[in-house]
Amino acid sequence: METSDNNATSSPAPDNARRRSGRVVKAPQKFSPDLPSTQNDHSSSSKRKRGPDRDRDDAENESPDEDGDDDEPSDPEDEDDNADADADDEPASRSKKSKSKQKPRSKKPAAKRAKVNGSAPIDPTSASNAPAVKLPNRPKKTVKITIAIPDGDGLYADVFGSSLSLDEVAAHWFQRYQQDDAKALTEVINCVLLAAGCEQQLTEDDIRDPDNSANRLSELEDAYQQTSISDYPLISRAKSSKNFRDLLVGFFDLLVGLLHQTEVLYSDEDLLDNIQRWVGIMSSSALRPFRHTATTVGLAILTALIEVTKQLDVRITKSNQSLQAESNRRGKNKNLVENTKKALDTANRSREFIDAKVKDLFDIVFVHRYRDIDPKIRAECIEALGTWVCTLPTVYMSPEYLRYLGWLLSDVSVSTRLEVLKQLARVLKRDAEKLAHFIDRFRPRLIEMATKDSDITVRVAAIGVVDILRASGMLDPEEVDSVSKLLFDSEIRVRRAVVGFFEALVEELIENKIDEIGGKDALDEVFGDKEKDEYDSLRKDWINIKALAENLAIYDAQLDEELDEIRHGLDVAADVVNASMPDSRIALATQALYEKIPEINNWQILAGYLLFDHSTSAKSRQSSKTNSIEAATKRAVAPQPREEGILLEVLAAAVKESLVPSTEHDKHKKKTSRLDSDAQDDAGLKLASLIPLLLNKFGSDSAMAATVLRLEHSLDLEVFQQLRQNSATYEKLLEEITTQFNRHVDQGLLNEATTAFIHARQYEELEELTDSKLAVLWDNSINSLRSIDKICELSARGNLDRVALAELSHTLMKISKLVTIADCVDVLETPGTSIDSDQPAIKILTGIVHRGLLKESNDDLDDPEDEIVAFAIKASQFYFMWKVRRLRSILESNAEIPDADVDQLVIVRKDFITNLIQTFSSRGFNDDLRLLAVGIACDLCGLFVFLRPIVEGPEAPKYGKLRPLLEEMPPALITQEIIPIFHAAESAYAKRADKQLNDPTDDEDPVDDELPPEDDEDEELTERERFAAELKAEKILCELTGKLVLAILAKTIDHTGPHAGKLRKRLNRNKTKLGNNYKDVVLYLDEDYLRELRGGKKKPAAKAKGKEAVKKPALSAELVIEDDDDENLPRAEDPFEDVEPEEGTVEDLRRRELLEDPIEEDDDEQERPAAGEPMEDDDVIGD
Repeated sequence: METSDNNATSSPAPDNARRRSGRVVKAPQKFSPDLPSTQNDHSSSSKRKRGPDRDRDDAENESPDEDGDDDEPSDPEDEDDNADADADDEPASRSKKSKSKQKPRSKKPAAKRAKVNGSAPIDPTSASNAPAVKLPNRPKKTVKITIAIPDGDGLYADVFGSSLSLDEVAAHWFQRYQQDDAKALTEVINCVLLAAGCEQQLTEDDIRDPDNSANRLSELEDAYQQTSISDYPLISRAKSSKNFRDLLVGFFDLLVGLLHQTEVLYSDEDLLDNIQRWVGIMSSSALRPFRHTATTVGLAILTALIEVTKQLDVRITKSNQSLQAESNRRGKNKNLVENTKKALDTANRSREFIDAKVKDLFDIVFVHRYRDIDPKIRAECIEALGTWVCTLPTVYMSPEYLRYLGWLLSDVSVSTRLEVLKQLARVLKRDAEKLAHFIDRFRPRLIEMATKDSDITVRVAAIGVVDILRASGMLDPEEVDSVSKLLFDSEIRVRRAVVGFFEALVEELIENKIDEIGGKDALDEVFGDKEKDEYDSLRKDWINIKALAENLAIYDAQLDEELDEIRHGLDVAADVVNASMPDSRIALATQALYEKIPEINNWQILAGYLLFDHSTSAKSRQSSKTNSIEAATKRAVAPQPREEGILLEVLAAAVKESLVPSTEHDKHKKKTSRLDSDAQDDAGLKLASLIPLLLNKFGSDSAMAATVLRLEHSLDLEVFQQLRQNSATYEKLLEEITTQFNRHVDQGLLNEATTAFIHARQYEELEELTDSKLAVLWDNSINSLRSIDKICELSARGNLDRVALAELSHTLMKISKLVTIADCVDVLETPGTSIDSDQPAIKILTGIVHRGLLKESNDDLDDPEDEIVAFAIKASQFYFMWKVRRLRSILESNAEIPDADVDQLVIVRKDFITNLIQTFSSRGFNDDLRLLAVGIACDLCGLFVFLRPIVEGPEAPKYGKLRPLLEEMPPALITQEIIPIFHAAESAYAKRADKQLNDPTDDEDPVDDELPPEDDEDEELTERERFAAELKAEKILCELTGKLVLAILAKTIDHTGPHAGKLRKRLNRNKTKLGNNYKDVVLYLDEDYLRELRGGKKKPAAKAKGKEAVKKPALSAELVIEDDDDENLPRAEDPFEDVEPEEGTVEDLRRRELLEDPIEEDDDEQERPAAGEPMEDDDVIGD
């Protein structure tokens, strides 16, 4: 079909056949000489053909423009990728003659295409069999376009392939135009067609027949569609097309300028009319290459005409001035006046002519294409409009034209919105005051884009435009506030973008305060001679700090009021990860402001301001009668309590930015103000001396004290370790931290103090000093615990009132923090000296866990009771962790372990596990304490797994007495407690996430567990709170499942007894129904996966029916040895390495059944991806 078409067009024919004339086909041939047609035909025919998908992109282009306005949600870059890919799919369907002209582009793209697409190398004989379905969705580094690198003669070749400058090309064309205007005009239109990728061309007869132009273009479109070309130079990413648009636009700009200078533009009106006619028709084509290229050319001509209009306006203005000046002279030169009038008349006629042409082109091209389906075309229209406004503001800076910018602020395409904002910034920087009407109409949309747009880049650009409005005084106070609060935004790019906006507001407030005090000159007279490093006395730059604090406090308070429900949601989210928020919003704002605000950069000024006693200025505000500048300054800089708290957070963040190496959040940030090594040491010493002073002043407030304690984390303690003379400074600091630990019961402060102690113990020279302070804290906490133990039985629930429970809770909270710092075994195992409380502290703690046994509910006391049990559980858990650490050291040194110590440890462990079981068994639904008790019980049993290869190996005679520490949890717990608890967590998450679960199998009994009462209040939750609750439910489920999986792999649960393997099967029932997080956790029960993690090979028949269990021992030598010598060889310490069951046991058979669970096959019978490969969801997203 293609061959016949090409043959039919190879020789001259009448007008109706000239759309496929010999000229049209052969014209591009001169751009790629020396390649025989037969050779290229073979190359073309050997390439992969698209088949039914050939016209997919053209079909899209044929849709009406209006239909695509709302169907274009994607970024235009995606369209580029698709278009580039389409170009690679269609070369086989082009005409053979055109292929012969593409020698420079016919080989290289074909070689790269196979690599980019990710398929096997394609040879000429097999290319036609390659799958063409997926390739259009994959981006290409190099694509084959139609005519991108021309060689030879002709206007297109001169513009895009010659070494001539565009000025010379335009001049040469003008010479040809003077010789044969029709032929030269044909060259121009054919140049546009070639630029669109169309190899069919017009003839001079077509140009002379304007009434048939629409029909002729339809014929060209039909011929173009037959080639199935989707890529064209303007959108191509090939290197040869890099400057294509600039050359195309530049040529037509120079061409119009040349026609204006030579007056041909006015003498030969048909020239511009013909260009306008063909470009206008092409700009409304259903084919995107035609439409886009013609729009670009039309906009370039419009821009050039508007530049000509500007030149004519200048000429008219000068002529009027000259005429007026000459007419007012007494001895006026009549000839000069007459000539000036003629020139003025000529310029006015030319201006009227240009105005008419500009209006026509604007109506034909811009008005229709600014709402084109293609975002690239819409963006080009907006770019051109911005240029027109800046070039000729007297005409285009009017609502009639600016409204297009405003309308496209709501465009669905990110690239178009960005282009609108870019052009608005250009316009507003020049004449924002003249656009009051436009700004009033579209300012709310600009604010909305800055604060709520879905794309971060658009928000950043919108903030820049809004900042221009602020500088012009065209924002309302509410709008200023809404943009300023973006300093606390979660996106770091947004925070950085708004820094200039916020800094300008601070500067305005500073100027106001200076004026109130008495002016800048008066301040310089009073504070001009002050030393720069005097931070502890009144300074002029404290005015800046006060202004900064006021602004931060105002916007922080506004967020507290507006985002109450969001903060609640964030609090829930913080609880999801079981930790406090890592950075407050003040800290995030400080990170953005650090480089811009000198008072933040030099944090010692800020520290001096906070330590200064401002009470005198508070009194002077009321009673002082002095009007001195210094007194007025003191009054002006005195901070409010809220401002002091904010400035403390600013100080902590600034110190971290200055002294701590760059973290992940600011890895792209330039640390221009980071101190050198010696300066950092000096700053660290200064900070260590400032922290006690700050604690003395703000230590009474737990929140402020916690912020001050955070400063210690930024200290490089090697300075104190190396310089012993500075140990007194750090000892004083530790003393203050100890005081704060004893003084407060706030969890946030205790966390900061605990982190400070851990930080200090990392350095050997400071460890002894730190331990001495910890000993004091331990004495206080243990004595407080024993004082309560003396007056009541702490293992019985309900025998303390609320006050006593609060006191016990505070004590246990501090103990739960202290056990995390250093080895506490000796402290907790030391017996008491009093008869009323003589047992070791660890026994008191494990006894308190028994208070978790819930017999009767008491709404007033249940929460404090559960709180003290939770603290006791956490403290006891760390005791066993430290104990295991000691036990490992003893075994590694092959030392003896006294029998009394072993017996004592076995008893304490058994009591602890028993009390944990009673705690979670006595509760009807999954409250926090029940989940905590189950998890700790699983963890505790797994702690001693490392003993298994020892008590079952050659060292068994010596260490066999440790075997009771490997005791499993009671098998009856599986069906009675563990599975119901897991079922409740699973059901809670499924309900929150609206997930459908699989039904129980025939051998599983349905579980009906009571739901927590708060589930009935879901209807009152906001959307954000519901999402946070869903995250928390998923966290609870995955955390519980993870602990159960570890216990199963460690063989401390679900290993023996009549119900062995039942829990494993229950965990796998819905592994494909509860999301990827849960699926990844349960994946560790898959033996093949564990074998791969250990570097082994996957079973060759993972999906084989029931025969798997029989063939298993022959899989690998390692596994055979483990199974055959299960009772004699020592096992590895890692519980994951002991996942294979004994051959022939019930669990072995059950595990094999789980691999073939029919419930899992209901979803997707697909193989589990290998380690490191994405899951099935990721595959979809990746495409």
